[in-house]
Amino acid sequence: MTIEWIRFWIVALLTLLGILTLAVAIFGTFRFKFALNRIHSAAMADTLALLLFIAALILARGIAPVSLKLLLVVSLQWCTSPISSHLLTKFEYLTDKTLDRYCILPKTKESLKNDGK
Repeated sequence: MTIEWIRFWIVALLTLLGILTLAVAIFGTFRFKFALNRIHSAAMADTLALLLFIAALILARGIAPVSLKLLLVVSLQWCTSPISSHLLTKFEYLTDKTLDRYCILPKTKESLKNDGK
């Protein structure tokens, strides 16, 4: 009986931490003005929040075949989230002409050709 209550409170704590993580990410996404900061805020928080929620689900359900599937979901998210964030950042880098006002940009092939002429 006591172990079940301890497990319940740990599951509740993990769920609340996941909700808090998502709330901070949503706040950061809407608060930041710079697009790259918003992308970073969303990308970092979704993987952490998903991990907390999945850990709570695994702990609530116990060790079962479903737990392996949930861990597979987390690993898939951890593999795809950096890729999607990188692609969104690259899209912003290639389309935003005023980006150099906010940060130092690396030289591109076009700018190297123009500097040589």
